[in-house]
Amino acid sequence: MDETASREPAPNRAAQHGHWGRPDPVGDILATAWSPAAPEPREIRVRPEVYHCILAELDPAERALVEERRLLGSPIAIPLVVDPQLPTFPGFEIVRARPHTAAA
Repeated sequence: MDETASREPAPNRAAQHGHWGRPDPVGDILATAWSPAAPEPREIRVRPEVYHCILAELDPAERALVEERRLLGSPIAIPLVVDPQLPTFPGFEIVRARPHTAAA
């Protein structure tokens, strides 16, 4: 089974755009961040052009939160860092919490 098909949408953000639908960078990034098969997201790093796409997509209240606090997502906001050193594609990186180690 394709991993993409088994992903759940990000909290409070339905990333349900069709093949011909409008791009949804925020929904795509949050869906990747909250992938059920991966550890919890600790930080989202994006290239400057992706950051500007994110801002353009948000409503004014969400945009203010992202610009002022550098947090993305709801109800659990993830710190957002603009990093021009990231590769052009995909233009973002999810920094994840370290997996818990079992006590011996």
